[in-house]
Amino acid sequence: MITFLFKFVTESKKDKLTGLYRKDYLNEKNLINCIIVIDIDFFKKVNDTYGHQVGDLVIAEVSNRIRNTIRKTDVGVRWGGEEFVILLDGVMNISDLNVKLEKLLKIISDKKIEDINVTISIGAFLSSNSIMLSEAFKYADDALYQSKMAGRNQYTIFTDEKLK
Repeated sequence: MITFLFKFVTESKKDKLTGLYRKDYLNEKNLINCIIVIDIDFFKKVNDTYGHQVGDLVIAEVSNRIRNTIRKTDVGVRWGGEEFVILLDGVMNISDLNVKLEKLLKIISDKKIEDINVTISIGAFLSSNSIMLSEAFKYADDALYQSKMAGRNQYTIFTDEKLK
């Protein structure tokens, strides 16, 4: 019975389509050092061209690839629609973050999903000090916007050093 209750409580915090945590699972006042925001490029075109059922399959597979790329201690979240957030556990250095973001870009774009070329754009924020999730998200979301404006299928990192 206890195992069932634990599984129920854990599973109820997860998005059914993606297996990632739901946005409402997070407390925006949590303190973090590093956050990644991911958005599937031109996702509306996928839905418009292939239908929402195929769109759901694309979201599910992108989520699966993200889950297989992050560490067990990191937290993957379906932020909404085709947007995802990864909260990285512990302080990461800029070099390791670059490697992780390159790996995320590659794992999504290297193999078609439902015979569709899918890419993502990424924004990340890295801080030497812990800051509130809501503030870190704003910086990472601004970085995501920079990636999209620069042509998509790429990443941008903002650091607290750039904010000074």
